[in-house]
Amino acid sequence: MLLLLVAALTLVCASSIGIARGWAAFDRKQSVVAEERADRHLIRATVLRDAATSSTWVDGSGRSQRVPVPVRWVTASGAEATEEVPVAAGTERGQRTKLWLDNRGNVTSAPLEYRDAWAEALLVGGGSAAIAFGSGALAGIGVRVVCNRRRASRWESEWSRVEPEWSRRA
Repeated sequence: MLLLLVAALTLVCASSIGIARGWAAFDRKQSVVAEERADRHLIRATVLRDAATSSTWVDGSGRSQRVPVPVRWVTASGAEATEEVPVAAGTERGQRTKLWLDNRGNVTSAPLEYRDAWAEALLVGGGSAAIAFGSGALAGIGVRVVCNRRRASRWESEWSRVEPEWSRRA
């Protein structure tokens, strides 16, 4: 009965902890996503030099290779800016490429997406629930060990009282 109570308590607590921690992580990441979306904007830039068709920068991930080449774009003030950025391998001179800039005009990465917030929430929530469940399972094992020791101790004392009578050595 006690073991069943510990199991139920563990299940309820682990679920509650996982949901609470996951929701908190989602809220934090969602605010980061909103901040990045407000700070970054997409522009089109012109490639100034042919990109190599293959690169020594291969990472083995299966994603398309990216090669650093100079590109040019027009800033919000109307001036031209040039910087070296990674583009898809094989991109030819004169082609247009997408480029993310922050509000200060610096080249940056694409903003996070809301699915990134969900992924982090699931990871944090699931991990927290797993840790809480593991802790509860260890507590259940501890309860079982203590109960078994007490049972064995009572069994031993009862047997020492009954055994002489049962074996007719009294």
